[in-house]
Amino acid sequence: MLTELRNHHFAVLSTVDGDGTPHVAGVTYGTAFTVRELVLYVMTRRHLRKARDIAERPQVALVVPVEHRVLRFLPPATIQLHGRAEILDWSDGAGIDVFRGFWLGRRILAAYQASHRRGETRICFLKIIVDPVITTYMVGFSAWELPRRMERGAARVLVPTAHGLAHLAEGTGPS
Repeated sequence: MLTELRNHHFAVLSTVDGDGTPHVAGVTYGTAFTVRELVLYVMTRRHLRKARDIAERPQVALVVPVEHRVLRFLPPATIQLHGRAEILDWSDGAGIDVFRGFWLGRRILAAYQASHRRGETRICFLKIIVDPVITTYMVGFSAWELPRRMERGAARVLVPTAHGLAHLAEGTGPS
């Protein structure tokens, strides 16, 4: 499951504003594994709804769709996450390193750098510290099992801590 999370870069981010109104946005994310936690980074601008909501209420939820490679007409499997987000400056080294680590991230960094040269000052990273329990649906199941195992497709995964995440950061640990 953590391998799927690391290999995908699109999620639907849910936030709530100060009045309790929920909002969702599609975002590009990158993952980082520290010794103690799983962190997702999103690059955005401070004036957009998601950043304004997080400034008021840092609790967020995300859904990562995991498409079927062959049977694309079926609904994707999903990874559901909860966590706390904080707003960081766009020059944050950890966020930059994460976005340099994947093709689309490098393009997003370049676009924001160009925007900054033209005077944009609202660029930021959202750092999302993921809660240790992650929920999945049909991740790791064959699409052919769906009709027979729908109710058994849901799972809860505990994010490994300390030693386990250190191996994931190196790309050698369990998924």
